[in-house]
Amino acid sequence: MKNFKNIVIVLFLVLPFLGMGQQGCKFSLDTTSILLNKTLDNFLLKLQSDSFITFNDKKAIPGFVKNQLNCLSGDFSIANPDQQYQAGCVVIKKLPGRKLLYLAKSNDMLIMTYLTGGWGVSTHILFIKFTCNKIIDLWTGVCLKDLKSKTDILTYIKEHRNKEWGLNSNLVYL
Repeated sequence: MKNFKNIVIVLFLVLPFLGMGQQGCKFSLDTTSILLNKTLDNFLLKLQSDSFITFNDKKAIPGFVKNQLNCLSGDFSIANPDQQYQAGCVVIKKLPGRKLLYLAKSNDMLIMTYLTGGWGVSTHILFIKFTCNKIIDLWTGVCLKDLKSKTDILTYIKEHRNKEWGLNSNLVYL
């Protein structure tokens, strides 16, 4: 009977962790690096120096990126800029959880901003560096302003990167 109690206690402690994200994902988030903006300067340098093609359709998100975002978030559903999405916390009908604002790609980097709803609408900034159909680095931040161009993103980050709660909260979520 004592062993049974120990097994139940261990299961009680372990089971919640089995349901958490990033299980089996090829890329895992380095939340400390993201929250401390350790790779942000490298992303900003590439953002300023690389040539990017802008897209207005979620279909331009590479499949390997979409698959990893699905794995990391559980479901990375996103609507195009002209479509509805789940903007509030009251679910009336099944809609994507995000709405694309801006998407641009270079040979080895993807930039995306998108809205998420819930208690309030916020904008996520997402930088992804990749090679050979594999994500090698990712940085994400949040803000309350619609960022719809490379210039908007650069300006916002330069103005807010050193402010407390300027680009991140104490959580990293996609």
